Amino acid sequence: MKKYLLDTNICAYFFNGKFNHTEKIDEVGFENCCVSEITIAELKYGIAKSTHKEKNQKVLEIFQAKIFILPIFPALDIYSTEKARLKTKGKMLDETELYN
Repeated sequence: MKKYLLDTNICAYFFNGKFNHTEKIDEVGFENCCVSEITIAELKYGIAKSTHKEKNQKVLEIFQAKIFILPIFPALDIYSTEKARLKTKGKMLDETELYN
């Protein structure tokens, strides 16, 4: 089964019951979904500026207890090593090219 990395917007839609994301996540299986630490940080930022901090914090705590959170820290070494390797070979990529 495929694994799905949910971004911040998808999580926010899921929490707010928008765009049938609850059904879509149920369809693929919650156990097949994960988020990155960056997404958790962005969701926490959203809570910090929200008008319903306590309610939103509880929703996030429940969500975090149930979903696998991909750590970003181990990827930082790979990123820096590969970027340096590419630069020494004259093959620098603009980060925006990674998303095309």
